[in-house]
Formats: sequence, C-alpha cells, structure tokens
Amino acid sequence: GRANTAWAFATAGLASPRLFAAIADAALASSRLEDFNAQGLANLAWAFTKADVRSARLFEAIAQAALPRLADFNAQDLANTALAFAKAKVVTPFEAIAATALSRIADFNAQDHANTAWAFA
Repeated sequence: GRANTAWAFATAGLASPRLFAAIADAALASSRLEDFNAQGLANLAWAFTKADVRSARLFEAIAQAALPRLADFNAQDLANTALAFAKAKVVTPFEAIAATALSRIADFNAQDHANTAWAFA
C-alpha cells in the first residue's frame, strides 16, 4: 500500500517530492488513514521523516488515526512513531505514546529504547 511505497522510496533515498505529495494526498483523502494498521501508520510517518518531506496536515491526521489505536502498536511501531513525530516537530501524540510505551517497556529491544529516548530528549 501507500505506506510501503513511501517506506521503500525513503529507504532507497529516492524522496521525490511529487511522489510523496501524491501519497500524502491519497492518504488524506476520504479518511483513508483509518484503514491503515498500526505498522502502516508508523511506517508512513517514518518514511516522510526519513525522506525529509514535511506535511503537518498528514502528521496531524496520522496522530488522529493512531491515538485511539495505540494499544495495537507493538514496541517498534511505538518507537518509530515517536521518533518520526519528534523529527517532524509534531508533538500531538507524545503523552499518549509515552503512557503506552511505559506500559510495555519490557517488550522494547535496544533499538526501540534508543529511538524512544531520542524522540523524548
């Protein structure tokens, strides 16, 4: 889907502004973010941050879609989402992510701890 496409292009270092704008527009259309699973939301946020593509509207929409479903996020999803939002300078979901992360801190590996610590620093 859209999150995987964004993730693949960001990972490859191919951050086409037109492509990312189209992905953002499609994800925002008709509340499509509600259809994304936890990993998809985390990957989409991470990809836009990795590609250094700014979209405050998209990040606010991701936050609104993620907040009611944070219980569905695994440790990596929580850590990557926190890191992406920190890098994008969007603080909307931080308190809720922190509370969820604290309740599952035993599930975090070293990378999850590092990403979460960086996000909240």
